[in-house]
Amino acid sequence: MKHHTVRAALSLVAVAALALAGCSTSNPGGTSGGQSSTPATENIALDYMIWDANAVAFHQGLADQFHAANPNITVTVSSAPWDQYWTKMQTQATSNTLPDIFWINEPNFVLYAENGVLAALPSTYEKSAFPEALVNSYTLGGKILAAPMSYNTMAIWYNTALFDKAGVAYPSASWTLDDFKAAANAIHTALKDDGVFGAASGPDRNQETYYNTIFAAGGYVISDDMKSSGYADPGTIEGLKVWTDLIQSGAAPTVEQLNDSSPTQYFTSGKLAMMWSGGWNGNTLSKSEIASTIKVAPLPHGKGNRLTTIQGGAYAVAAGSKHLEAAQKFQEFLVNQASSEAFGKAGFGIPSRISAASTFTTAFPQWDLKIFIDQAAKAAPYPVSRDTAAWNKLEVEYLTPAWKGEVPVEQAAKDLADAMNKVLKEG
Repeated sequence: MKHHTVRAALSLVAVAALALAGCSTSNPGGTSGGQSSTPATENIALDYMIWDANAVAFHQGLADQFHAANPNITVTVSSAPWDQYWTKMQTQATSNTLPDIFWINEPNFVLYAENGVLAALPSTYEKSAFPEALVNSYTLGGKILAAPMSYNTMAIWYNTALFDKAGVAYPSASWTLDDFKAAANAIHTALKDDGVFGAASGPDRNQETYYNTIFAAGGYVISDDMKSSGYADPGTIEGLKVWTDLIQSGAAPTVEQLNDSSPTQYFTSGKLAMMWSGGWNGNTLSKSEIASTIKVAPLPHGKGNRLTTIQGGAYAVAAGSKHLEAAQKFQEFLVNQASSEAFGKAGFGIPSRISAASTFTTAFPQWDLKIFIDQAAKAAPYPVSRDTAAWNKLEVEYLTPAWKGEVPVEQAAKDLADAMNKVLKEG
């Protein structure tokens, strides 16, 4: 499953729109706006919206299984592209026409929860069956307002054929950030005539790339109280320079080149030796032309005690659903043992249900995907605030000139910190 939660997509306009939507902010998880207790015999049609078109068929299959057990409830699954998904959700939230059930992520959770558009989970929810940190991520005012679906940490997908051709040793668990940079440069130097890059990162690839090097270098993105930016911190700047140094040396594609082709496209076409990303790539990579030469390794270490982000999506039910009870019943079905195991086996990510997590590692036996689970012990919570989207936009705006070499990284980071602090103070 693609979790570009890296790029929280609600705009500042969305914040204002939700605030003006007439949703209660004093009663998160409230049930105003159309809740009804539907008789068990009444035919019910539920709308279920997700952001990954590749997952529609799988989730429709789960919906059909649910329908077989509940003949009076029919669930229709639809999707919207990531860049359109949150705009659509914003519009529907302001008009109280959200789908009965939909996906949500940490960067957007607080905003939706505070505006009362999410229904609290029923008392039957098995809280202890899921990682406490994930459950807490979707809890506000003592109420659990979304059911964690899955989680991902980041790792390095690498092409052994390119390492072999360049004569560079494969990544190992003992790798440091310096080792990573040296390997990326060595591979590019050896294979640049073939158009091969060592690694890749863009200013919009925070979750997958530079958040992780920031943590590994001992920096931070936002303070624990979500009130101040960490971008002026020396460790944070060091983590950013991992990527800008690679671009300057030619070992990583430029911003303009990544605008033409994504890191995934470079990697699957045999032009990128290492791709930092999550386990959600399993399905895509297993079907690629280079599938037989792909392996996965943990992220490199730095002086910090954390080395990767951890983040996961969740199933939310609209507080204004006209069929709240039926929607919550389906929500509960989506995170039961059988559905969670099916999710993991399908390779969409690590199921949030603890007892089903291992199904993801066996979905692709050719790779050691246990790495993604093991790294959770050294993971940092995904950086969020009430309006994560506002400063995610600033990250791209202020870091792009640094990625292009137009502004020193130190200056870009400090300017970003100032702009981000202003947004945090206002929000």
